[in-house]
Amino acid sequence: MNNVKKSLIFGLIIGAVIAFVISLIGAQIVQSTSKPEFCASCHEMKPMYETWLKGPHGPLYENGRGVERARCVDCHLPHGTNVVNYLIAKGISGTKDFVVHITGPGRVDWEKKLDEPQKYVYVKSCLHCHTNLTDAPGLSDDAKEAHKEAFQDTKYPNCLDCHDYAGHGEDFADKLQEYLKKK
Repeated sequence: MNNVKKSLIFGLIIGAVIAFVISLIGAQIVQSTSKPEFCASCHEMKPMYETWLKGPHGPLYENGRGVERARCVDCHLPHGTNVVNYLIAKGISGTKDFVVHITGPGRVDWEKKLDEPQKYVYVKSCLHCHTNLTDAPGLSDDAKEAHKEAFQDTKYPNCLDCHDYAGHGEDFADKLQEYLKKK
């Protein structure tokens, strides 16, 4: 084997090892930044984190139904898509959050955001966990009928039309306003 071939093979092996290490580091970063505690590490996310903890998807939900423990990324990032789209959405969302952190939460129109939750929650994410809603055990007949009607015209109804409190609890708007008044 001549030196050119040896150099090429050696370069390919080194390149593969470097790519593998970079992939591992990238995966660890994605995993670390997907935890609710990471999202809560910025002070402007404090009301979101505190209301999530006690909300229907948080671990402290009062009647024990909060066992799902959906994380921020489970609702606020797309699911059922390829990993590239997911990472792009995560990067864009993280960049926006970082800009708010640097410029201050007072520059955000929180009222508008509260009025447009469908822009910040992916309905497919709801349906990623909540399946069989038209015939789920434990649902009342009224709830089953409401879900049948919601799914009648579309595969992905806007869950937030009826469940706008699901992620952060019914007192989210009040807690957010309370927090903003302190700032």
